[in-house]
Amino acid sequence: MKRSTGLKLVVVSMSYLSLCCHIAAGLFFSSSTRTLLDTPHLDPGFGARAISHEPGSAAAIQDKYDHDILHAANKAMGAKSSRGRSEGHSPCTLTRGSWCKDYFRQERVPWKPAPRGDKECPRTKWGPCNGVGHCHYDIGVCQCPAGWKGDTCDVPDKRPCTNAHKNQKQPLDLVLSYIDANGMDLDLVSSGWTASRCAGFCDDDRASCWCPPNTTFGRKPPPADSPPWVRYSERGRVIQESCKPGWVLDKKGVKRKNDWGSPDLSIDDLMGEKGWCNTDGPQDIPANAMSPCGGWRGCQEDGLHGPLCDIVSEEVCLNQCTGHGECDAGYCRCHPGWYGHDCSRKKAGEELEPGLEDSRPWLSKVMMSVPAAALEPPSVPAGGGGTATEQLHGARMRPLIYIYDMPPEFTSRMHQYKNVVEHCGYRRFRPGNGSELYADGYSVEVYFHEMLSVSPHRTFDPEEADFFYVPVYYTCWMWPVNGWADMPFYGAPTAWHRYSNAAHMWLQAKNWIQSNFPFWDRRGGRDHIWMTNHDEGACYMPTEIYRNSIMLTHWGRMELNHTSNTAYFPDNYSSGVRWTGVLDGKDVKTLYDGHPCYDPHKDLVIPGFKPPEHYVNSPLLGSWPWQRDMLLYLRGDVGKHRNPNYSRGIRQKLHRLAVENQWADKYRIFIGEKYDIDGDYGQHLSRSLFCVVAPGDGYSMRFEDAVLHGCLPLIIMDGTHAVFESIVDLDAFSLRISEKAVSDHLPHLLMAISPDQISRMQRRLAMVWHRFAYGHGPLVHAAMRTTVHRNQELHKEIRAEMPGDQQEIPIEHPHQPVYNFPVHNDAFATILQWLYSRIQDTRGPDLAASDGDR
Repeated sequence: MKRSTGLKLVVVSMSYLSLCCHIAAGLFFSSSTRTLLDTPHLDPGFGARAISHEPGSAAAIQDKYDHDILHAANKAMGAKSSRGRSEGHSPCTLTRGSWCKDYFRQERVPWKPAPRGDKECPRTKWGPCNGVGHCHYDIGVCQCPAGWKGDTCDVPDKRPCTNAHKNQKQPLDLVLSYIDANGMDLDLVSSGWTASRCAGFCDDDRASCWCPPNTTFGRKPPPADSPPWVRYSERGRVIQESCKPGWVLDKKGVKRKNDWGSPDLSIDDLMGEKGWCNTDGPQDIPANAMSPCGGWRGCQEDGLHGPLCDIVSEEVCLNQCTGHGECDAGYCRCHPGWYGHDCSRKKAGEELEPGLEDSRPWLSKVMMSVPAAALEPPSVPAGGGGTATEQLHGARMRPLIYIYDMPPEFTSRMHQYKNVVEHCGYRRFRPGNGSELYADGYSVEVYFHEMLSVSPHRTFDPEEADFFYVPVYYTCWMWPVNGWADMPFYGAPTAWHRYSNAAHMWLQAKNWIQSNFPFWDRRGGRDHIWMTNHDEGACYMPTEIYRNSIMLTHWGRMELNHTSNTAYFPDNYSSGVRWTGVLDGKDVKTLYDGHPCYDPHKDLVIPGFKPPEHYVNSPLLGSWPWQRDMLLYLRGDVGKHRNPNYSRGIRQKLHRLAVENQWADKYRIFIGEKYDIDGDYGQHLSRSLFCVVAPGDGYSMRFEDAVLHGCLPLIIMDGTHAVFESIVDLDAFSLRISEKAVSDHLPHLLMAISPDQISRMQRRLAMVWHRFAYGHGPLVHAAMRTTVHRNQELHKEIRAEMPGDQQEIPIEHPHQPVYNFPVHNDAFATILQWLYSRIQDTRGPDLAASDGDR
């Protein structure tokens, strides 16, 4: 059988000693480094040689031990015992220290009903919080959506479309606008490009662009006496960011060329009789307008689909507001009495009415119950199983985590502002309200928040909480919110210094917590958790937050004295910025200088989010193992057009050595960009023996790519931890070399590793690779099941083309297909298990006596 790239599947990996011999003989290769050929060679002796030492020798006993543990684990994938352990083996295999075992051995916490707030919020004639926001009944504070601010959410907070950003001579609170009172551009001929520059009608709550009211498919304003939450009477047709006309009419009606639109697009293509805003059939709209304006490139407005962006679906919110609120592009406008970022809580003394699940059945496919909101004890404790007594009393497992319902300007308002759909999330609705997964490099920010909000480890009672999670969607602000319009900014109002805005954003979040809750000051922030998942993580986190709080990060750089490693100037935190009226004129670096980016004693490097489709070719999701005929692999940005400091120069050096020394032809080492190496990325990873793990602008998810495909990581980044390196024994299944060791001797270094050692590393990787994938959530788990089923169907075709003695995978093979992913020990569960071990550390020596052992 052949897959889509023409690469043959085989039942076993070939012997790696044999592979090296074939490499030395010059077999398997084309004359071009750009093409990967079929690999028909099969080594049916792999299974026999996997445990090849003399019986009774120490090496043979070690091999047998690894083999038995691995296959006990494979049999148990997905099964759980009373303590959350897989049947037949400990879930704590290859973990460092006792954190994992301690988690499963802990005493359970008795269940108790959640507290409910009763502090009233200020009202207008439209109700609490002007009817547009919702009341945080724990503290009596209104939380306002985009377009509103103030104690009662009754003060307009505009984000108008603009043609420029403010400079240091202008007031900090000035928001530059380039629209008139009717929402139309002041002069389409004038200079100035921004993403929000709009040739139609500007929704100045969100800096989004729509067809004008006087066109056939224009956005129509609401009636004059409408409540403040009514934004339009007809939604109209969206004008996307790419739909900017380069030929426009000046104030005298003469058509002229501007400097901010496309020279291939005229204002007539938008507003003319056959233009985008007046025609109801895509076939009648000029092709030069359909391409940049239409949904053929994907509608960039949440909840809109189709070539004309006129098919409406549900919009995406945190746990879909638990059915107790209306979702508005990420913001939950909670039904009366309900509150919280996800509308999962109800004001004290009020009845808990049913939600929207019956009237909107599609919600049940993505919406999850919130155990913290339960009126009765759950039937089993968190973690699964439990004794009869524990089941009766609904005992819970620590850590118990309180999630702050932060003001929307730190979270959901970013989604209302983003004006694109490919970022700031991990799932979206399709036409007809079906759902699908997607991911960018920062999706874990929203995914983790949603999974934590529905986790049995969540508590609504801050007094019993072990930790406090602070959701701040700063990676969403960095792109695509930053610079779209002339707000929001934090600290220095400059789109060119993203790190400065992030530092001030975090600081404002911390100050809001201190102003409304006592829990930061109680322990100096030691029990507070922050997600810092951008390129260089917590390198520019304000010191007053970083020094005590826990950072969940992708970037494990440990030097105390460090400079920014990015090649993208707006993220270069070492450059600093001073702005009149901000920090009394001091450099923003004074907020964060003097601390490392990551401290393994209190922080954790966590995996990035990868949807199951990304590793469909992995045995972790039931794929038949591929022949590993590639010695080393790295496909991606190799710095050809980057500044020299990108990737610390590592990728550039590897690529230069690979080209100059013909590594592809001689050793089947492939280093290059997508267009250098043809074929499916996931298949290549599944065919590779070693995979390069090197930095990019900061972190790079190459470690996750390698592990999830069974490829042994070759880690090249000095002074920097890889994912979970502080808590999982990565040395058991990876190699680490210094950056200086990258030389033309690298192929010989890899080939010198014995086949027995490699097979042992592969078996150990297979014991733990599930910890680097996220399996929580109904949509993710459903995608896993679908992928496994698809792979099982492929197995039938594979077997049909195999020789009779090769139609089964030998039990010695290290990468047995996994058909039941162990969600209870995935990446999300691993983070929570580790957090349990940090409870005592958060108390601090000065508070240990008063806090006791809790």
